[in-house]
Amino acid sequence: MKPYDRMKEVEFQLAHALRAQLERVPALDINFLEIEGEQRMSTNGSLREIDILIGVTLYGCSTTLICEVKEPGHPRQVRNAINQLHGYMAINRTLAVPLVGASWLSLESRRLCEHAGVGWIDLAGNCRIAFEGVYIERETAERPKAVARYLRALFSPKAGQVLRILLRDPSRSWKVTDLSDASDVSIGHVSNVRKALIDREWATVDDDGLRLTAPNALLDAWRDDYEPVRGKRTSWYTTLHGRELEQVLRNTLNTANLDGHAMLGGLSAAHWLAPYVRGNITTLYADNQAIPAVVKALNLKIAKSGANVEIVEPDDDAILKERIEHPGAPPVSSPVQTYLDLWHLNDRGREAADHLREKLLTWN
Repeated sequence: MKPYDRMKEVEFQLAHALRAQLERVPALDINFLEIEGEQRMSTNGSLREIDILIGVTLYGCSTTLICEVKEPGHPRQVRNAINQLHGYMAINRTLAVPLVGASWLSLESRRLCEHAGVGWIDLAGNCRIAFEGVYIERETAERPKAVARYLRALFSPKAGQVLRILLRDPSRSWKVTDLSDASDVSIGHVSNVRKALIDREWATVDDDGLRLTAPNALLDAWRDDYEPVRGKRTSWYTTLHGRELEQVLRNTLNTANLDGHAMLGGLSAAHWLAPYVRGNITTLYADNQAIPAVVKALNLKIAKSGANVEIVEPDDDAILKERIEHPGAPPVSSPVQTYLDLWHLNDRGREAADHLREKLLTWN
């Protein structure tokens, strides 16, 4: 479907979704519904049309609802819609009830509407419609498939390489080419991530380049949509424990002593980054070059039960190249990667994640 046709289809569906919500109020009479039914002035002085206009009557009092449709409904587009609605009402000196519509509006977009005194409606079932004598509000966790695909793309392994670089120092500005080199991701992919961050109002661009403005919101969203590292997972048993195990890990995972790349992950990494709770299983990320040396050094045996070591061989080994090395400690996964992994463990894992974030991932 062409973008224009897609937009018209979303407008049509939203118009009837809005009508369906209003029909839930028995005393409310719907006088008319128009899609692009009334002309208004755009910001450049030319005429364009209201996307959706509905007239209703409640106990003899008439009200007009106007809805500006944006697709996609990211915060940047929603902010533009709010400005257009306020501009229309100012130019036409009308007291219409303004709403923003989209196929899906994130919590951030909805809160943006709320703070601006504007209602909202989307095709997933979220809405807030309020005027004299009427208040309709619904929230749903459902997300359209297109939105799920968009978020998977934004937090894909390749995009994750870019995001981890940005989160190392959110105050730093990046040119696209420099960010591409630092993350080892193509310029085209970096540009797509850049656009997504700007649309969500997590980043801004100035003469110095791209800079994160809402790193906490970005990390929250990534955490909520994070998928554990994909790859081959194997369970092992070792008789080593305590300081002896730590010493072997330090010696074995050291870059100078190992072909390939390996590092501790999850609770095992958090133990060295921000100690909180010790796990029962030692978790390692390793590529296929490093695994034989790790198995030999730790004297690992395949375990069908009672495993105390897990080795993950990532499909995408980029996270192995971003490992952290401190004197006297084995190499560990980056704070961002460790935080994401911890959050998707049990309740104790989430407590450890919160502790690590407080210690290492706090930004103003």
